[in-house]
Amino acid sequence: MPALRVDKTKCIKAGECYYNHPALFKVDKEGFPTVLIEQPGTPALIDEAQAARDVCPGQAIILED
Repeated sequence: MPALRVDKTKCIKAGECYYNHPALFKVDKEGFPTVLIEQPGTPALIDEAQAARDVCPGQAIILED
């Protein structure tokens, strides 16, 4: 099962992840995304996590096996 995380050292706080993928991310008090589902377990959630990773302007979203 893949693991989803955010590298805050790369994050530029653009908000693409939590605006476009609210099932997986929310914003914290400092403007960084927080992962809501660390292990997306359905094909739909995995596809959504991949889409979030692909549009992240800071390349901060990591989806690992």
